[in-house]
Amino acid sequence: MSSNSQDMLTKIPVPVKEKVAELKSLYFAASKSTQYTIIGCSLFAVFLLLFSFNGGSPNVESTITFEARQGDLEITVLEGGALEALQSQEIRSRIKGREGVKILNIVEEGYQVSPEDVDAGLILVELDKAQLIDQQLNQEIAVETAEATYIERKAEYEIQLNENVTALNDRRQDMRFTRLDFEKFLGGNIVSEIIAQLEIEERVAKAEAADLAALAKPLSSGLEDVEVELEPRPTFDPFDLDSMPPGMRERMEEMMADNGGQLPAEVLENIQRFSQGGFPSTFGGGPRDQGDFGRGRGQRQVRAETQPARVEDGIPTSREAPQLTLESLIPEGLDIEVTLLMDNSYMAIRDTLDFTQYADIEQLEDGEAKQQLRNLLDELQVSQEEYFLAQDRIEGQRRLEARGFITPTELEAEELNLSKARNRQAQKETALSLYIQYTFPKDAEQKLSEYENAIMSYQRQLKENIAEQAQEEARFSSAERKFNLERVKLADINEQLDFATIRAELPGMVVYGAADQNQMRYRGSSNQEAIQEGATVRERQAILTIPDMREMAVKTNIHESAVQRVAVGQAVRVGIDAFPDEELTGVVTKVAVVADSANSFMNPDLKVYPTTIKIEGTYDWLRPGMSAEVEILVAKLEDVIYVPLQAVTYWDDKRVVYVDNFGNPEQREVEVGTFSDSFIEITAGLRAGDEVLLLPPQQSLTNIGF
Repeated sequence: MSSNSQDMLTKIPVPVKEKVAELKSLYFAASKSTQYTIIGCSLFAVFLLLFSFNGGSPNVESTITFEARQGDLEITVLEGGALEALQSQEIRSRIKGREGVKILNIVEEGYQVSPEDVDAGLILVELDKAQLIDQQLNQEIAVETAEATYIERKAEYEIQLNENVTALNDRRQDMRFTRLDFEKFLGGNIVSEIIAQLEIEERVAKAEAADLAALAKPLSSGLEDVEVELEPRPTFDPFDLDSMPPGMRERMEEMMADNGGQLPAEVLENIQRFSQGGFPSTFGGGPRDQGDFGRGRGQRQVRAETQPARVEDGIPTSREAPQLTLESLIPEGLDIEVTLLMDNSYMAIRDTLDFTQYADIEQLEDGEAKQQLRNLLDELQVSQEEYFLAQDRIEGQRRLEARGFITPTELEAEELNLSKARNRQAQKETALSLYIQYTFPKDAEQKLSEYENAIMSYQRQLKENIAEQAQEEARFSSAERKFNLERVKLADINEQLDFATIRAELPGMVVYGAADQNQMRYRGSSNQEAIQEGATVRERQAILTIPDMREMAVKTNIHESAVQRVAVGQAVRVGIDAFPDEELTGVVTKVAVVADSANSFMNPDLKVYPTTIKIEGTYDWLRPGMSAEVEILVAKLEDVIYVPLQAVTYWDDKRVVYVDNFGNPEQREVEVGTFSDSFIEITAGLRAGDEVLLLPPQQSLTNIGF
């Protein structure tokens, strides 16, 4: 404390000091209209105390006086507070479960953790792991089971993709063969003209684009997104049937039975890729980059509808196996109308198609239709020539019969031959006409229908592939997510096992169950046990607090009347009640911007602002929770006149002091300036050396109304 403060304090009786300190807070908390009453009550109380000490009525000789001084005046704010560490490590239980976990071993309270202990990983608390170890064993089994299912579903998915490729290639071959048959019948140019007229290729490409896009979308694996460390596990050998999951092994055996006891070459190729983490690299009979097909989930969006969290075996789980929902297969943003070939718009064009226009020997290309038409034309020409010859012959025979060279019977035979030739010509003409009008368009129609059916079969196969792929992928994705979930659960249990052993991370003194620095022996609610070996602690319950004793601070509350004068960076003198001979220095590091609401319930009119003062230096004898007094230096006035704060009082709304004028108290009006908790600056009305009364004279009390 300053020398001025020390001199003043020695002149004031102890009972007076106690009473003044008690009334100080009431004075500043009250409104100005009530300050007069507070001053009167304080003076009367002090008067009674002095009267009891002097054994009679007060007089000037017994009145305490102070000589007005001139010099430098330190403006300070005095407050009390408690020590705390600036930094501390709060250790809480992180073991999940409502039942809690027992403390097996705990370091002795008060133990000083050194930096060497931190480097060595000193065990502070060891919790019971027995239940967690059982959960770990059970969860490892669950992980292995989920992993086996995941491998099986992945293999089934790969096999399904291979089967889809094979089936789709077969349908493509059918399309190619039926078109070749169609071209073989009419010729390539005419078939291309018909296909262009019907817009078949555009329609097929339009529908195929959506389906192939759905099939070719890469399948992303969620396993890569799970960051967990697990022990490596043996997986099945893709070339060893005995090591395969049952479902996969049965399908492999069926394929071998259909292929003379050997797996098809393409299946072996895909298995090889699968064993290396790859997927089929071909689709639709043509080469593609690896990943273009086979890892496609189509445009099926998988929506995970997470169920509410539940508790299994004491382990709360916030993530459950998602419920998969299949949505649209059409790629987002692809503006196409997916329809089969023979829709209404197609049939409208189809009905206008007239194949008879192509029944021209000069127009037709070399093919079955042209050959057939040529044969009919040749046969018609032959029949016509035979008919013309028969006509020429019958004329000669008639002349011969008229001259008697042949008999009438012979003439009738020739007329019969003419009739047969005429009939054969008519037959050939009819055959040609029937072929052009009926047979040719019918055969062409048949060839076109076969080609259309092949296209329809290809389209149906595409959509079947999508459905089958989506189904297998849903099963695979479900197994994948289940595997991920079980791995996460196992990682969580392993983490819990790590939490069961608590090591020192910061140096400091061990304190049991401290909720904060002002409550060093916090035990929680009534149903919580005291922190000790054998006690049960629950999740988030404080077990230890290790304050760092190297940096200490004083936590104090500044009254609203003085908070405007206190600022960060101001110097502070600190006194420790347990060590009165020690005077420490510090600095204001934090002043709250809002009042503390903790005391508002008990005293709503009291507004205080929490303030932190860092103590400069390190002292081994300091302990958290010790009481301290702080004197914050807010200003320093040079060459001013000052008197004790209690010497100035109010009289008729004026500030006055009582000067000892040779035994007669003289009331004198003064003007005041800045004040501290002990002294106030007198700017006018007093001179240095004037003796002022610390208490008003008795007659003044009488005049006030006491």
